[in-house]
Amino acid sequence: MQKKQLFADRLLAQMPSLRALRCFVTAARYESFTQAADVLCVTQAAISRQIKELEDTLDVALFERTGRHIALTDAGRILYNASYLSIMNIAEAAEVVRRSDKHVLNICISHTFSALWLSSRLPRFRRKFPEIKLNVTVTEHFMELDELMQPDVIITKNPPREPEYDVEPLFHDVVYPVCSRAFFESHFQSKALKPLDLLMQPTLHLSLLGRAQVCEHVDWRVWRNWFQQGDGSERYALGEHFESNDYRLLVSLAQAGEGTLLGWHHLVHRQIDEGTLVRPVQDALVFHDRHHYVITHKNARNRPEYEKFREWIGAEVDEMMKEWPGAPSAATQ
Repeated sequence: MQKKQLFADRLLAQMPSLRALRCFVTAARYESFTQAADVLCVTQAAISRQIKELEDTLDVALFERTGRHIALTDAGRILYNASYLSIMNIAEAAEVVRRSDKHVLNICISHTFSALWLSSRLPRFRRKFPEIKLNVTVTEHFMELDELMQPDVIITKNPPREPEYDVEPLFHDVVYPVCSRAFFESHFQSKALKPLDLLMQPTLHLSLLGRAQVCEHVDWRVWRNWFQQGDGSERYALGEHFESNDYRLLVSLAQAGEGTLLGWHHLVHRQIDEGTLVRPVQDALVFHDRHHYVITHKNARNRPEYEKFREWIGAEVDEMMKEWPGAPSAATQ
């Protein structure tokens, strides 16, 4: 009996770290270090480092690497098959323990929503409800987290269809141009601007790769086509522009005076209130049929901490959208 115990102790002492195994299992599931980093909310370098340390500990290669593609080796497949269910069991047990604290609420949001919407409001929530602990997970791949965690609340433009979630519209899309005050004074001051005149000066574009962050389709081409006369006159070509798939970068560039950006109201209204951005024209595109949604797990709906969070976020949205009632505007789709 004592020998068995010593053997078990020796195995535990030689066991790889749980952090490295979690990175390994996630990378193996998606066959991608990049996607594993996104799911686990760490950098790709951190994933690579943990797996390299795991391979050094075991003195064996776990992945075959061909360019950006990775595939399990025979040894890697043995370790994956043995560790996957164990990691999932630990994750599920941890989630049960985490949920035993009734004051914890697990929230999932996108990177852009986190940086440009929640970050400025979160301190107010924490002051108002110090007894509620928010665990905020930032990711673009909400439903791929199912086996690792079960969000109480997801805020996204693409609601899941799983029956355990209730879906409610939170607010509709409003899009209008914004630029810095210095850019406005340098390029637009004292001019009777029309919507298409903005295209004659440098513009900032959200690229095709990044549209899922805020909206799938609205860019300066949409703006041009919307306000262009139907008879074919006043055709404006897109002038000098900068393009990125990171909307947070584009907002920063607009604040720095690098051009005019199409701003989603929920992401730029705070900067307008603070004066770091201005609206060069008052025209806007209002989409009453396109929303951000609040998605609630049915197990969380009757919990008092959820009810407080839902009331709080509803009040924040009402304040944010007070200038954009449901009545049709000058440009509504």
